[in-house]
Amino acid sequence: MTDRPLLLTLKSIIERSYGMPRVIEDVAPFLIGDAGYRARYRGRDGSLPAGEAGARLLVRESGVPLRVALYYPDALVSHLERHSPLRGVGEVNIQAFAVLVEELDHLLTLASRAAEGRPISLLELEHHANVTKYLVVVHFLGRHTGRRRIPDPLRRWARHHLFERYAAEGGEAASRYREAASLAGRYVLFLESLAEEERPRELRAYQRRPFSETFRLIANLN
Repeated sequence: MTDRPLLLTLKSIIERSYGMPRVIEDVAPFLIGDAGYRARYRGRDGSLPAGEAGARLLVRESGVPLRVALYYPDALVSHLERHSPLRGVGEVNIQAFAVLVEELDHLLTLASRAAEGRPISLLELEHHANVTKYLVVVHFLGRHTGRRRIPDPLRRWARHHLFERYAAEGGEAASRYREAASLAGRYVLFLESLAEEERPRELRAYQRRPFSETFRLIANLN
């Protein structure tokens, strides 16, 4: 594997996969850790708000241009430094790696849509990130195993960890996450049913088409 920073590698994979315009040249100015998060949301004792310490894209919609920050908890970063996906993806790091990819995809997708003047719903944003994390994990598995075609059991393992291990929590957000994961799981099965040479073209079409069309496509799958 290359010594290139992980986020730059991921950014390149995401942009190439979808034919996404390079709206953001460098993600570093958007990154914040626990200290940056506290500076924005600290309580009176300086602690992070309860239940609000997960990685996330912070968006301020008042004013133009759109202002965003990409928050990765220090613990998440430390874990991925100890168990770097650049050295392999497995049980020890797949969940943390998925979170890293999801939030980066949120940033790049939101920037792309803002530049194009196209709206995006929360469900579509989550669905896109779920598709992306699967594509990225499979890409890394291929690089680490030296296989162009990833065996089906390994793909099922990835789908289990990325789409099926969602807690049965209540609330609108949890319901949206589960729906997005379910739809993404069905979409990637459709994608992998295509001939290998057709998949890049489909991903670029997926990036451009309205989500309502993607939703209908998934709904009509057998």
